[in-house]
Amino acid sequence: MNRTKLELLAPAKDFISARNAILCGADAVFIGGPAFGARADATNKIEDIKKVCTLAHRFGVKVHVTLNTLLYDEELKRAQEIIYELADAGIDVLIVQDLSVFSFDIPKGIELHASTQCCIDTVEKLKFYESLGVTQVVLPREFTYDKIREFHEACPKVRLEAFILGALCVGVSGICHISDYLKGRSANRGSCAQICRLPMQLFHNGKEIAVGHLLSLKDNNLSDHIAELVSAGVTSFKIEGRLKDKNYVGNTTAYVSSKLDSFISDHQDYKRASYGKSSISFKADINKTFNRGFTDGLFTDNKKALPFALTPKFLGPKIGKVISVKRKGKESELVLSLSGKYRLNKGDGLTYIKEQNPSRTNSVNVSERVPTVEGFRINSITEQDNKTAVVNVFGSLMLKSGTIVYKNYDAEFEKSLDAKNSAVRAVSYKLECRVQHKEGSIYTLILNVTDESMNCAVESLDFEFNPELGIISEEKLLSTLSKRLDEYSLLEGVTLEGELDKLSLRLSAVNELRRKVLSKCLEHDRVNSESLFIPFKFEQSSEPLKYPKEKVDSRLVLNSVAKRLYEVCGTKVGLEDNAADNLEKNSVMVCKFCLINEYGTCSKQGGKVSGYTLGVSGKTFKIKVDCKNCFMHIVKE
Repeated sequence: MNRTKLELLAPAKDFISARNAILCGADAVFIGGPAFGARADATNKIEDIKKVCTLAHRFGVKVHVTLNTLLYDEELKRAQEIIYELADAGIDVLIVQDLSVFSFDIPKGIELHASTQCCIDTVEKLKFYESLGVTQVVLPREFTYDKIREFHEACPKVRLEAFILGALCVGVSGICHISDYLKGRSANRGSCAQICRLPMQLFHNGKEIAVGHLLSLKDNNLSDHIAELVSAGVTSFKIEGRLKDKNYVGNTTAYVSSKLDSFISDHQDYKRASYGKSSISFKADINKTFNRGFTDGLFTDNKKALPFALTPKFLGPKIGKVISVKRKGKESELVLSLSGKYRLNKGDGLTYIKEQNPSRTNSVNVSERVPTVEGFRINSITEQDNKTAVVNVFGSLMLKSGTIVYKNYDAEFEKSLDAKNSAVRAVSYKLECRVQHKEGSIYTLILNVTDESMNCAVESLDFEFNPELGIISEEKLLSTLSKRLDEYSLLEGVTLEGELDKLSLRLSAVNELRRKVLSKCLEHDRVNSESLFIPFKFEQSSEPLKYPKEKVDSRLVLNSVAKRLYEVCGTKVGLEDNAADNLEKNSVMVCKFCLINEYGTCSKQGGKVSGYTLGVSGKTFKIKVDCKNCFMHIVKE
C-alpha cells in the first residue's frame, strides 16, 4: 500500500536545537544559513549546516534552509555562492521568497519551497509558483479549512505546509511594512522589530477607546485539528520558533510528534516522512514553555479568540493567590493559596501582573499606562501542601494580598528536558553474515545490512582459508557483528549462514567490514524523495509565465533581476496614486484580525467603520477596512 507521508517540520536556531528537534521526532528541520534568512539573529555557518545534515539524514529527516528575504542587486552573487555552499553541505530544501532566485543555478536535487513571505493567497498565485517548479508552499497563517482545501484541489501535486504551533503574526506575511516604516527594520529582510507586540492606543473620532497590546495575538495551536488539516490537503506541519531555545524546540516537537503518531495509528493510509524510533523520557507539555496562550481562531475563523492585549510576554498558568508577604532578613516570605494540583519547587519562576500607576493614567507615554508582567524565582520552600505554600524569595517583594500568581518557569520540567538522554532516536537494522566458497582455498565473507526503511548495503571481503591463523568462533563473530555503528543505530538481529568453520580472518578485519557496511547503509548524503528535482529556469522557458497581478508593490522588489522577471511575466513594478492603488500603496500592515470588530462594531453587524485611528510608537495611523474580503489595513496618514 502506498501510504501518504506526513512531515513534522521543526524550527532550529542552531545545531543544538536541530539535534533536539531530530531526536524528539521531527521529520524535517528548518534552519537559517549564513545570510538572507527571515531571522537575522538566527544565522549559521556552513560547517554547522553540514553537521545538521549529517545527523538529520541518518533518520531520513530533511533539512530546509531559509533563504527567504528580499535581495538587493549587490547581494545576488553572494546568494548564489551560498546556495552552492549549502548544496555541498547536503541540504534538501531551500525556502525562498525573492523571485530572482528562480534565475539562479539551483544544484540538482535541492527542492525549492515558497516561503509564507511570498504571500500566496490565491489559487492563481499558487499555480504561478507551481509553474516555477516549487514543490511545497508555506500557507498563510490566516487560511481556513475551506481555503486550504481549495488550494489542494487546484494544485494537488504541490505539497501544502501549514503552521501548527507557535507565534502568530497579526499581519499578513510578506506584506507587512510597519517595522520598516517606523524603525527602518524590514520584516522582508529578516529584521522585524515586532511593532505589533508594543502597547498602543485605539481612537474613534479622536476619543481613546482602548489601550494595551492591542495587536498582540495568542499563539497558534492547531494540534487538535490534524485530521481536518490532513483532510484539507496539508502534509507538512510546521512549528514556528527559529529564535526559541533548544528546550522549547524539544518540548513542542515531542508534543506535536505524539499527536501525529496518534492520528496515524487511527489512519493507516498515512505514515511519517522519516524513520527511526524516538524515545522521550519527559512528558511533553506545551503549557510549560513560552506561549502567549493558545488559539485556533484563524483556522476556525473565530477572530474573537485571537488577541491577548494584556501582555506579549509568557505569563504562565495561574497557580494561586498571595495570602501575605513579609520581610525576613534578606528575603521575602510569601504565603500562597494554591489552585488546582500545582506543586512548587525551588527555582520555579513565578509571575504576576503589576497594574498601572493611577497617577500615570493620563501619561502621553503609553507604556506607562498599561500593566506589566513582573516575576521572581523561588529560592526555597518552607512548607507546602495541597492548598498552601510558603516560599522564600531573595530581596524585597511588595505584593498585595489577593494578587494572582502564575508560573512561567518550571524548574523540574526544565531539568527533565536538560537531562542526559531525555530524547534518544535510533534506526533499527538487521545484519546477515554469510561465508561462502569462491574458488580453491579462497572464500568470501559477505555482510548484508537492511534498515527499517529498507535501505540496503552489501560489502564483501575475500580471504584465503588458513587454519594456522585460527578460526573465528561463532561466539566471537556474533559479539563483533553485534556492535552498533553509534548511538543512533539499533541492531535488531544477526543471522549467520554458510561455511563459518572456514572463517580464518583477523577479528579486526571483520570489524572494519562491519563498520563499512553499516556506514554505507545508515549514512546518507541527502534525502532522496526529490533527487531528480530540477527547478524552472526563466531563460529556458519557451512560453513566458503570467503573474496573476497587473502591478506589484515596489517595496517587494529590491533588485533589477526580480524586476525584470516580473515584467517578463506581464506585471508592472510600482503602484500609482490612483484610487485603486492608494490603499495598497499606503498600507503598512494588512490583518485578518480587525480592531474595529474587537473594540467597536463590525459593518456586517451595522456598525460604522470610519473615524478609527491607531497610535503606536509615536505615530498615528488610519484604520481602513476591506469588509468584503474581511481585511483591516493600517495606513500611513
